[in-house]
Amino acid sequence: MTHSQSPPESVPDAISPGLDTRGVRLPAGAVVDVLFDGRRIWSIDPTFHAKDDEGLGLVAWPQALRPYLDGVTQVTVRDHVSHEILLDEELSFGSSRERVRVADSSGDPLAFDKWGNLVRPFDSADDGAITAALEQTAEVLDALRQECGLPAFITYGTLLGAIRDGELIGHDNDIDVAYLSAHDHPVDIARESFQIQHQLSRGGREVHRISAGFVQVSFERSDAVVGHVDVFACFHALDRFYQVFAVEADLPRSAILPLGEVTLHGVRLPAPANPEAVLEATYGPSWRVPDPSFEFNAAERTRRRIGGRGGWFGGYSARRKYWKDFYSGDRSAAIPEEPSPFARWVSEREPGPTSLVDIGSGTGRDTLWFARRGNRALGLDYVSSAVDHARATAEAEGLTASFEYFDLYDLRQVLAFGARLAHDPHRHVLYGRFLLHALEDAGRHNLWRLAGTALRAGGRLYLEFRTGKDADQPHEFGEHFRRFLDGDVVAGEIESSGGQVEHSEEGHGLAVYRHEDPHVCRLVASWQR
Repeated sequence: MTHSQSPPESVPDAISPGLDTRGVRLPAGAVVDVLFDGRRIWSIDPTFHAKDDEGLGLVAWPQALRPYLDGVTQVTVRDHVSHEILLDEELSFGSSRERVRVADSSGDPLAFDKWGNLVRPFDSADDGAITAALEQTAEVLDALRQECGLPAFITYGTLLGAIRDGELIGHDNDIDVAYLSAHDHPVDIARESFQIQHQLSRGGREVHRISAGFVQVSFERSDAVVGHVDVFACFHALDRFYQVFAVEADLPRSAILPLGEVTLHGVRLPAPANPEAVLEATYGPSWRVPDPSFEFNAAERTRRRIGGRGGWFGGYSARRKYWKDFYSGDRSAAIPEEPSPFARWVSEREPGPTSLVDIGSGTGRDTLWFARRGNRALGLDYVSSAVDHARATAEAEGLTASFEYFDLYDLRQVLAFGARLAHDPHRHVLYGRFLLHALEDAGRHNLWRLAGTALRAGGRLYLEFRTGKDADQPHEFGEHFRRFLDGDVVAGEIESSGGQVEHSEEGHGLAVYRHEDPHVCRLVASWQR
């Protein structure tokens, strides 16, 4: 491996930036792009990484990228704005001699967005896909204006790209729109957001709630460049302007209304009256300088008020980022297509035909297997790419299995779905394999609420989850959030919620996968009137 170009003259000779299989070593400075075989994969701001004695920071290859790092690639590091090449080496990762390719299961190229997600960016899209994205944006804006009666406009990165260059930002991958509420109290704004969700859903659109002031309108697209349009509430309260999820500023209503227009790829779209003021409030005074590594660093007060689940509008996206990356990357391809041992065990106890609801269905392997055996099967997941994949498989096979987007962190959706199952005349089996240890406390307690509502007229809940004895063991899919719970703790929570534990067993040998034999608990519970 050799350098094809020396470090830039601005870097002292005593300091040696470099590349290796651990990551990139750079001094503090401007934002840089990292390219593999000439295609941008990642952008870094070296200033925010710890430095060694030479003033260099080792920026490790992101965890989400590592499954792709098996092969050979030309790694180029360049200044993001000037495109000056700082480093250029051919690196070899792993044992393969093939070229490294960072792409999804369809072969479409992926790159990191500002959230650290591997996504299909706009700069990999053709003109037809961009046109489709703009059509989706116009449809949502029209619906907000005509169906909901709200002044709606493009915002965040979509507005930024329009003002800077008249185009979508190449490293971005989603469309952002907002509406200005006339309300000034969080409760009224949240109620309005739920009314918007209801109105948009009535038009046949698939709408996912992210918080009480933020929804996503999803689209089924074969090109998969834009899967959704984000819709944010903005409003004035306490003499301040707020925009979900990260903006608080001294910005008058006259900066928003009356709406103006900007041009995006030749299409005129509504925009704030003073877009420059809105962008400065959003990104700071240096908003004109491109920075694909930008991260929102809202003040603690702002985060507390409009941020996560403890704020005015809560949040329903806990751990979604990890699972979105998982189902969008190569790791999901390692999941076998055959049913899990747990599915076979449940089938023996419920010989059916039965009505099975697979909560956290993922790729749908077990849901599909139950459907193939003549059962009425419904798979639920809060990652839209997983739902879309499983749904496409069912359609291709002509199965009666159905798949829906469902979020256990959304109490409103949990209660509504529980009531839906309770009024269904079928006796239901609720099924959760490796679900419980993937949930934070709020999601787990909502599961008990769902089961208590859905199973009052009969049926059972079947769970398989990792216990505390598995916490220190090696895991086939690496380390990420897992809430290791002992069976007696889970049984106690179920009984406190009005349920009865009918069966419980735990140990090794129940969920063997490749080189992993986790310690798991299998538990069966019911709720009776």
